[in-house]
Amino acid sequence: MTLTSGNYQLLIGGELRDAAQGGTFVVNDPATESLVAEVARAGVADLEAAALAARTAFDQGPWPRLAPFARGRILQAIADGIRGRFDELAELETRCGGKILANSRNEVDASARVFEYYAGAADKFFGNTIPMGADVLDFTLREPIGVVAQITPWNFPLLAASWKTAPALACGCSLILKPASHTPVTSLILGQIALAAGVPAGVLNVLPGPGGELGNTIARHPMVNKIAFTGETRTGAELVKQSADDIKRVSLELGGKSPNIVFSDADLDKAATAAVFGAFGNAGQSCSARTRLFVERGVLEEFTERLVTATELFRVGDPMADDTNMGPLISSSSWRTVKDYVDGAVAEGANVLCGGDRPVNLAQGHYFSPTILANATNDMQAAREEIFGPVVVVIPFDDEAHAIAMANDNEYGLNASVWSRDGGKAIRVARALQCGMVSVNSHGSASRYGLFAPFGGHKKSGLGRELSMRALELYTEEKNIFIDHSD
Repeated sequence: MTLTSGNYQLLIGGELRDAAQGGTFVVNDPATESLVAEVARAGVADLEAAALAARTAFDQGPWPRLAPFARGRILQAIADGIRGRFDELAELETRCGGKILANSRNEVDASARVFEYYAGAADKFFGNTIPMGADVLDFTLREPIGVVAQITPWNFPLLAASWKTAPALACGCSLILKPASHTPVTSLILGQIALAAGVPAGVLNVLPGPGGELGNTIARHPMVNKIAFTGETRTGAELVKQSADDIKRVSLELGGKSPNIVFSDADLDKAATAAVFGAFGNAGQSCSARTRLFVERGVLEEFTERLVTATELFRVGDPMADDTNMGPLISSSSWRTVKDYVDGAVAEGANVLCGGDRPVNLAQGHYFSPTILANATNDMQAAREEIFGPVVVVIPFDDEAHAIAMANDNEYGLNASVWSRDGGKAIRVARALQCGMVSVNSHGSASRYGLFAPFGGHKKSGLGRELSMRALELYTEEKNIFIDHSD
């Protein structure tokens, strides 16, 4: 299947429409720099219309009043709709975002499974009774929070939209979904799928447009009860500030600078191969990327040799090709940012063992070679800040305490990996790391395999947890009811 470029409209109040001011923007393929789509550019007037539609749908419509299992049936229909457009969605994810087609296909499948999970969870999340004596009945209710604005990133567009919309819909909320401008197309299609599946008009509105303008207006909007944001840390902090006057509920999934700790007793071949995929998967454009690689000093040289060998086998090229491991970066500005970090690390004393620039055989597209920086220290800018590109810094450590101290010495706390055959050591280190998720002898996390574990971070990596039954807490308020039924 090969798609031609297309035009996409906003979804507001159950209708596809042009932007009120008539504006559009283009989405280009980061691999070929060719046009993929022309998309309506939502402005403040469109946000006002979407907020009113969502508010009306929540206050007056049937969605929050449906029996939870009835909402679940519609969520299952959304999952079926995603699978019915599987190839189209996968190709669009690759053409808009540059991720390899195999990853896009995995993410479309995972998006369908998210809706299936919350279809089954909708009628299994409820309050409790609290024993207080023979003459008192006390119980809690979980009620939908209201109108939710969901702002999603460009690096996992359909999957991130599914992580947010599925639990919110299961709880009975109405939504304004604002996808990133680089990759809005599959979110717009998701809105159409939801409408066809039976989600009432106004419950799910999709507004692609400029993040700065719309984000600040969303944060201050009186009809919006909650914001769910995934993206850059400074933007998340600004949303919290802008929404503070209304005490809006806010959940944030932000950045990461995840450590990957390799002890001398680890399976070095497995750890080296996993380190490559953990750092360079999706071209390093992931908040979970393991980009700080701490290696016990006694095996530093041996492990680094294996790491370089594994990296040289990591194929960069056409993301539509079956044998490609990594596609391009999202944009020319991202390419420049990554290059500046590498050059800055070299100026600080790091050595480039491989990569560091554009692959010699790829003149077109925003490609950057997988890059290993050796002779690095934990206080270098490239080791402290989120690069969001295929760059890993290799830092030696002396012992368990040294590894833990350096791993925790960062403002982020999302993911981490620990590699050791010593189970006791692995558990000690995992418990000591200041982060939301730890993988032992793996570069993945629970979200890679299923939907049953919470996803989120400590420190500046965010607030709240997505996935699992915990995500339903983000989209409900808890109410306590106390009844004295004594004579």
